[in-house]
Amino acid sequence: MMRRLTALLLPMAVMSLLAAPAFAQEKPAAMPHDTAGKENCLMCHTAGAMAPVPDVPESHANRTSESCLWCHATDSPMQTVTPANTPHDTAGKENCLMCHTAGAMAPVPDVPESHAGRSSETCLWCHSVAG
Repeated sequence: MMRRLTALLLPMAVMSLLAAPAFAQEKPAAMPHDTAGKENCLMCHTAGAMAPVPDVPESHANRTSESCLWCHATDSPMQTVTPANTPHDTAGKENCLMCHTAGAMAPVPDVPESHAGRSSETCLWCHSVAG
């Protein structure tokens, strides 16, 4: 009886472990240096600026130095907290702030105060669409 149960549960456990990384929010690399005197990230992190400093990836085009810190500062929430996944698809819902703004649509959660000044285009930088 125990062998049958193990034979049934073991493959299910292995499959769930293998599937987990596909839905996990991956944390970006944390900065390996302080920012004192280095507030303009793009002075060094731009195409071919300073080897062996990594270039900003193409997916980060038009992002500001401030947005670098949102994800890569060692004390940023992106490093210390796992952001919630977006529980819905985004097709036709590209303007996140249409629903996610103070008192817009109950029970849709409002954007927290810590996100002040962020635009709809920045939401999916941290909040992956649940798969």
